[in-house]
Amino acid sequence: MTDAGSDSGTDAGSGTERTPRPPDLGRRTLTPLGYAICVAVPFLIAALGFTYLHFHYDKEQLVSGERIPILTSGWRAGDDAATAQIEGKLVLGDDGCLRLATSDGSEITPVWPADFEASVQRVGSGDQVRVYDTERNVVARGGDVVSTGGAYQDVGEYAGRPCAPASGEVAVIMGNVTVGNAQ
Repeated sequence: MTDAGSDSGTDAGSGTERTPRPPDLGRRTLTPLGYAICVAVPFLIAALGFTYLHFHYDKEQLVSGERIPILTSGWRAGDDAATAQIEGKLVLGDDGCLRLATSDGSEITPVWPADFEASVQRVGSGDQVRVYDTERNVVARGGDVVSTGGAYQDVGEYAGRPCAPASGEVAVIMGNVTVGNAQ
């Protein structure tokens, strides 16, 4: 005879083992501390990962593609600036140099502030052009209409540099660059 309430795993009378019962899944298997640890550990791992990225992030890696030569001046934000309106669509010439195509159809070579950089990256059948400021933020992209303040001056001191025109004027950018979409 078997004892229905017995948890011993054997029949009381015969000494043979019974088939084990499946575990009670309705029963709580972790303590409240165990649940708290299960919730907190993924957050701590994510926090460590973001901390690592924060201290090992290098904006220089954002300057992708092949660097292209651009004219730069010694002007920096905060320096005295001229206020002539400079505006044009940023285009990459056949010679690999950046120019601003003005509304009257002419092109002028921009002279960017100190430490600006530009890159071009072949994507599909077109080129993606980007101009970066001193903090490696994208200031303008190819096809953007660039609007800023500055001065138009004779090529003079820039003559002989890569991408400088042989004669004529250049647009020296001396202000914050704002962009709009090409029309």
